[in-house]
Amino acid sequence: MAELAPMGSDASPPRASRDQQKTASSKYSSSYDVVDAAFSSIIDSSQPVRVVAERDYAFAHEAPVYLEKLDKLFFVSNRLGDTDSAKQHIQLQTLDLACGAVEHLPQHLVKQLPMPNGATNWPGTDNSFVLLTQGTCDQPPAVNRVNLSSMSSEVLLDSYQGRQFNSPNDVVLYCDGSIWFTDPPYGYKQNFRPPPEMGSRVYAFNPATGAVSVLAEDFAMCNGIAFSPDFKTLYVTDTGEESENTQPRAKAIYAFDVVAPAPSNSTDSSDSSSGAAMPRLANRRVFAVSQSIKPDGIKVDSNGNVYTGTHAGVEVFAPSGARLGSIKCGRVTNLAFVGSTLYCLSETKLQAVKLNATGAKLP
Repeated sequence: MAELAPMGSDASPPRASRDQQKTASSKYSSSYDVVDAAFSSIIDSSQPVRVVAERDYAFAHEAPVYLEKLDKLFFVSNRLGDTDSAKQHIQLQTLDLACGAVEHLPQHLVKQLPMPNGATNWPGTDNSFVLLTQGTCDQPPAVNRVNLSSMSSEVLLDSYQGRQFNSPNDVVLYCDGSIWFTDPPYGYKQNFRPPPEMGSRVYAFNPATGAVSVLAEDFAMCNGIAFSPDFKTLYVTDTGEESENTQPRAKAIYAFDVVAPAPSNSTDSSDSSSGAAMPRLANRRVFAVSQSIKPDGIKVDSNGNVYTGTHAGVEVFAPSGARLGSIKCGRVTNLAFVGSTLYCLSETKLQAVKLNATGAKLP
């Protein structure tokens, strides 16, 4: 996997004094807020938060996915155009990690994928990924598979029991290959979707069987979604209502126990549109409450620590839910690990920081 290029000259510097070493190690300590000593083993205070790309508009918003074969990071912009009306659009882009160039994807692919938002890797491939599209007033939301080598896409799912989804937001893959995603009504609140037909829910979709199941509901605005490394715990962030950011739910990260599916002959078909066996969730609980409003995108490292983007940066929690600390880099809407480098989407900036941690292994 690609890493950030080292800073400075390749020539070996002279040996620094102890005072000089101490100064170097604390040079960027203001970028980090250490709450628990365990956070010091995750961060490297000698590493800065680096801006790898910057624009004068919100070009870096959601859907970060690293494609190893291409050595590129896919991501999408925030809503552009007339955001007070339905005349909005979202850019699809890649960051070339070798040279730092940002490239817009071809217009024909943009037209096939209206208002994209969440994304994750497709199992067993290096150039395909799952992309959620929120849809428009004329086009339904969908779960799509996108191939960047052929610059093509296909719709995998665009409804549940005959009803359109609201505006699918974020997505992750379970260990059996099923696609789990959140579906809040952001599209309606942001003027590009009709009134929602269903609640703010978490769904699971098995593309091999066609089974679709409602896993959880009763959220204000379910948003980010991630699994623990052993796939026994699911985390979901709730960003709260747009006009009610002081609500407790606007700071909550929920955790659920993941219960393996029962044998297919005993599955309750009322839980699944096809009657096929699907996992379920149990023991819903508040895992953590963020210091800043709106915990958004969420990722987990190989040790089970949970990272979420907020309005103030990236907050990090232990598997117990204890707050370890934060990376203070301004608003972060979503994030992605590439090896031990954490890439952070910050609207007008795409930032990166080298850590002593790596992302949890994908299915």
